[in-house]
Amino acid sequence: MRLVILFLMFFINLSFSKEFLLDNIIYKKLNKFEKERFKAIMLDDEIPTPKFQEKIIDIAVGFLGIKYKFGGETINGLDCSSFVQKVYKLAGVELPRTARYQALFGITVDKSELKPGDLLFFQTYAKFPSHVGIYIGEGKMIHASSKGKRITISSINSPYFKSRFLFAKRIFLYDPNLAKNTIKVEYGKN
Repeated sequence: MRLVILFLMFFINLSFSKEFLLDNIIYKKLNKFEKERFKAIMLDDEIPTPKFQEKIIDIAVGFLGIKYKFGGETINGLDCSSFVQKVYKLAGVELPRTARYQALFGITVDKSELKPGDLLFFQTYAKFPSHVGIYIGEGKMIHASSKGKRITISSINSPYFKSRFLFAKRIFLYDPNLAKNTIKVEYGKN
């Protein structure tokens, strides 16, 4: 069974087109597995989820107004995935550089169950996740906007984002994929 699930996870990660993600048989099985794994992990009382999410938002807000630059990785200009990568790194979690690969981490959550700090993935210019933002609550996200040319706050229910939304992911500190690169933020360990 474990081998089948690992194969399914590998197979699903090969493509991120909307059509592939909506393949009900495979997607539902993976999502069910991820949710069960997340529930099991969340039983561990050492996971600093609420404080971690709060820290993510506090860090992200500090980037408001910084210029957008496609491919940018410095304070002189960031793109969406570089912004998310830097925010999470400052909170002690290493994420990949691109939205496409950031989408491979964490646990998939329903849009109706979003919490501040969750990552939101959108299909903008490619058939895979090509835009990412950080949910801040009340139907809003903070993201590096190519339209606004800055890191800004936008409604996730605007027609543009609503029509391009793919899925949301919750990054938690004990994600096995991130475990090697994680610092326990709440306890201040380096």
